[in-house]
Amino acid sequence: MTIVIPVFIVLAGLAVGSFLNVFADRIPAGQSLFRPRSHCPACGKTLGVRDLIPVASYLLLRGKCRYCSAPIPIRVLQVEAGTGLLFPILWWRFGLSSAMALAAVVLCAFIVIAVIVSENRAVPGRLRRVRDDIRRRG
Repeated sequence: MTIVIPVFIVLAGLAVGSFLNVFADRIPAGQSLFRPRSHCPACGKTLGVRDLIPVASYLLLRGKCRYCSAPIPIRVLQVEAGTGLLFPILWWRFGLSSAMALAAVVLCAFIVIAVIVSENRAVPGRLRRVRDDIRRRG
C-alpha cells in the first residue's frame, strides 16, 4: 500500500511534464495551449494516445515521429523525466499538502520559463510583463 502514493506522484509528474512541453512549444509561438491537439511539427499528423505516453513513447519511437521519422527534441524526454523525478522529491519534502501543490506550480513555471529562455534566448511578451510587474512591486 505504501508504494501506491509514490508511483502515483511519479506518474503525475510525467504527465505534467508532458504538458509542460506543450507550454514551452506553444507560448513563444502565441498558439493556444489546447487547440489543435498534439501533432508532429514536421508533418502535422495528429498524434495518437500511444504517441503521447510520457517517456515511454519517446524511448519506443527512438526519439522520432512515428509517421514521418522527424526527430523529436531530446528536451521532450528531459522535461518529462525531470518532472517525473522532481515531483516525488516535492512529496518527500512537503507531503501531500497545499505547500506541495504550490511548490509544484512554482517548479513547473520555472521549468517552462527555463526551456523557453534557453531555446529562444528571450522571455516571451506575456512572461516579460509578469517579470516587469514583479520588479516594480519588489
